[in-house]
Amino acid sequence: MTSNQTGVRIALQLYTVRAVGDLVARLELAKQVGYAWVETEALHGLSRSDFVAALQASGLRLASMHVEMSDLAERLDEIVASLKACACTQLVMPWLDETERPQDSAGWLALAATLQAHALVLQGQGITLAYHNHAFEFERLGQDGRTVLETLLEAAPSLRWQADVAWVARAGEAPMAWLERYALRLQSVHVKDLAKPGAELGEIEQGWATLGEGRLDWPAWLPWLSQRVNTFIVEHDQPSQPARTAAQGLRYLAGLLA
Repeated sequence: MTSNQTGVRIALQLYTVRAVGDLVARLELAKQVGYAWVETEALHGLSRSDFVAALQASGLRLASMHVEMSDLAERLDEIVASLKACACTQLVMPWLDETERPQDSAGWLALAATLQAHALVLQGQGITLAYHNHAFEFERLGQDGRTVLETLLEAAPSLRWQADVAWVARAGEAPMAWLERYALRLQSVHVKDLAKPGAELGEIEQGWATLGEGRLDWPAWLPWLSQRVNTFIVEHDQPSQPARTAAQGLRYLAGLLA
């Protein structure tokens, strides 16, 4: 089974296999285990031309790219040129360090305004910008009890959502409630698993599990999700066996989406 099924893109987030080396090594592993698509961490420290050359040489396609706020502010032209060279239309802002996170509703609204401005610029280039969640986006802000995620998505109407469902669950939230609420804002989904209670260490460092070996109910969620998005991205934050985790994630997800 490969990740090149008709109408569905199953990509590997290359952060999952960072232990194997540089971009070329990660792409080689992804191809060996059967992926046709990948999601990158910006340009992996390369120039635009070297990044595009490495991707094209691998024979893999770019489904999505993660870029930090600093990339959006300082390297947007280079990022857009790279996406266009790779025929990719999905960009994602995936993470805020603790020092970058606003401390109140006003700060999050200001960040939303910045993301909205970037989203509009990118929209004019045929590219959609999404926000990728972790757990802190489900913290409540102020007296009205609104979460960070609600604040961002509702104050930035052109911003999409890359749902990291495992982080929604780790935040103590019901994933389907949030997915249904923002169904029209979904751009893609990060697909990973959480360790079962009492599981022994090994593939489950920091509470994660290889896809299909944990406790999340992907068989129940994927039929609904497959009617709303076509980009599914396999990820594991801390795999002890990256190649095995990548291969098993592809087999499991491709089987459910077949």
